[in-house]
Amino acid sequence: MMDYFVLKQDERCTDAPVLLDVRSRIDLRDIRPDRAHRIADTVVMQVKSTPETEYPDVLDGQLYLISDRLKRIAAAYEPDLPVKLIPLMDRVQRKQSNYYLPLFEEAEVLSPSSELNRDGTVVKKLVLQRSKLAGRKIFKIKESAKSLIIVRLDVAESLLRRDFAGIRLERAAVEEDTKLEITENYS
Repeated sequence: MMDYFVLKQDERCTDAPVLLDVRSRIDLRDIRPDRAHRIADTVVMQVKSTPETEYPDVLDGQLYLISDRLKRIAAAYEPDLPVKLIPLMDRVQRKQSNYYLPLFEEAEVLSPSSELNRDGTVVKKLVLQRSKLAGRKIFKIKESAKSLIIVRLDVAESLLRRDFAGIRLERAAVEEDTKLEITENYS
């Protein structure tokens, strides 16, 4: 049985670059493999930063972006992973960093034990259902409006063996399937 983890930006990385005008540059509804053709292969994004700004390997504030180093690891596990190049440019600081917008497969893997907010777009309590995981290595939770990226244990171990900056792996609860047994009582 494999464990799964949420891959996200470390919340201790508080001075990350802030993307400007995201919604005018990318329609968030197009960040899916089946609609990827609607996003240009390269989308330059202006950012606001300071000389002390950290550029972590995962940015998950306005968009879910990964560094080139992290993209290479993801591609080793998902060779057909479509990505869009997103150069982050800060004209004031005269700095450019290349990131990628990964278009992970979306999967409906939540257990009935998961908890969502009222409108069903935010996962408040994440519980995965083992039978729905089907050996997936890296994927996005379909039921979440915010990018909630899940990686399998072998991917997580591969990430931990490298010196990535500003990433966090948080263990996801996985629920085994329970079969309801019906017994007939003839008296």
